[in-house]
Amino acid sequence: MTFRAFLRGAGIRVVRRITVLLVLVLVTSGCDRDAPMLLVKAVAVGVPSLAPFFDESQGLGHDTAVRSLPAPGSLQQGDTPGLYGGTKQPGICDVEQLREFLTDPRNHRKARAWGDVFGITTDGIPDFLDRLTPVLLRHDTLVKNHDYKKEKAVPFDSLLQAGIAVLVDEQGVPAVKCSCGNPLLPFTGDTDRIDVEFPPGDTAWKGYDRSSVVAVRPASRQLERLALVDVHEPDRGITRPVGTTGEKDTSFSTRKMRVVPDLAGSTSGAASRRLAAVGLRAGGWPPWGWPPPMTERGGRRTTPWSPRPTRRPGNVCGSGST
Repeated sequence: MTFRAFLRGAGIRVVRRITVLLVLVLVTSGCDRDAPMLLVKAVAVGVPSLAPFFDESQGLGHDTAVRSLPAPGSLQQGDTPGLYGGTKQPGICDVEQLREFLTDPRNHRKARAWGDVFGITTDGIPDFLDRLTPVLLRHDTLVKNHDYKKEKAVPFDSLLQAGIAVLVDEQGVPAVKCSCGNPLLPFTGDTDRIDVEFPPGDTAWKGYDRSSVVAVRPASRQLERLALVDVHEPDRGITRPVGTTGEKDTSFSTRKMRVVPDLAGSTSGAASRRLAAVGLRAGGWPPWGWPPPMTERGGRRTTPWSPRPTRRPGNVCGSGST
């Protein structure tokens, strides 16, 4: 065999392999497009659950009517500044009442089913509740919800409307729907392939926008505090220590200018952590709007808590965490 013939044969083999790979890619892409949509049940503000763990007439949680805000992406980390909201009246979720209910021997079966969702025993429920923090959703949020049926926690994918009060865990993930006590886990489906089912006879709630739906992923570390936005006064930020219910809140201005740290050479995860440490967030525009841009102060680039996207790569949005 001549060298030219060898090259010709090798070239044909390479072309065949590339063709096979292209066919596989096309087939796989076609399968993704044909994958069934995931049914998600919509849960609106103030609407009672049909199968609650807790009697909602007892006032365990209090939702608030707010408008769902746009988000820079469908996946948000639990430590994202401004992801959640609060109010000057912090009593949106009565954690102590939930604790008394779940530790009452008369409710042992419910408590056991409730704890099974999180992989804890009934004895571990008080300590688990001590680490949760009440907040208000500021976006229509996807979760794995649970009803109580036949002494078991029955999971279903759910879209919670912005304004619903929830308890979040130490990594900023929704863990309990306050009004009914139903346990929540992170949504694990494809956020781009959901079919939201609203209750029979109901249409989508006012302000519903499919592109604004988010799912929350755990923060990369355990949090010490959450940076919230007052849902009634967006210029007011709230720093809430994790595991508290509002009695230790401190306020700050969401318009305060903050110095952007030097992130050269940092990985994306390290950069996000450094930004969060000084009350900032990387990527996109903030869900609460388009405030003023970054400015130069004393030779240092600074930004308000809620800045307009800059022209430089790696836009930064502020928070009030300290």
